[in-house]
Amino acid sequence: MSVNLVVRLMLMIKVGIVPHEGIGGSLEWKTGSLQDFVHQQFPATLRRSHERLKLEKTFTALNLHRIAGVEIKWTDNLTEHLQVMNDDKMMAVFRHASFLKAQLYNPLYPPGFIAETLRTISLLFPQEDPTTRKWLLSISKASKPPLDSHLFKAGFLATGARQFEDFHFWHDRLVVLKQVYDEARPRRFSQWWYDRRHPVEWYAQWTAVLVILLTTFFGSVQCILAGIQVHLELRS
Repeated sequence: MSVNLVVRLMLMIKVGIVPHEGIGGSLEWKTGSLQDFVHQQFPATLRRSHERLKLEKTFTALNLHRIAGVEIKWTDNLTEHLQVMNDDKMMAVFRHASFLKAQLYNPLYPPGFIAETLRTISLLFPQEDPTTRKWLLSISKASKPPLDSHLFKAGFLATGARQFEDFHFWHDRLVVLKQVYDEARPRRFSQWWYDRRHPVEWYAQWTAVLVILLTTFFGSVQCILAGIQVHLELRS
């Protein structure tokens, strides 16, 4: 039990059972070295096809929330990172970005794994986007404990680095998450407003709405003025 607890604290991976914890979701380390065990949990495999999928700048955690209604489950378990659950309405995000930065050269993790994990955070929470930063800060204020401030500054992700081919450890989970985003259809007014995945359609749609509103407004004004005119004529 004490070994499992040390491994958990050292690697942020849910290994074994500890007291006062529910059953389920734990990994068992029985044989082999700790390094081999960790490497087995994070294989660099690309099983899902990402054909026709792109990681646009609009693909952020904020837009996943606004457009697809996806909530965030902040997790301390690195193996849960980017898992989609609850009928595609929730995704897990590893909350300890500062821990990741401190582990960049830890040989127990597969080479490049920690750097790639940080890039997924940069992808979902772009630090150059003030709207995302404001949203994260509001979530942090309501969270107990508050969110790791390094989530707001995980680094910049250039367009050339926003390619599925550059993600090996988290590739398949990103594919699933992107499919959830692409297949989402707005149902509420706010979702329609924030859904700018197709700018031309968005402008055409809201231009049509504006025309309808203006037509209704001026039609109402015309009716009111006509009513006033009839009233004045009757009085005279």
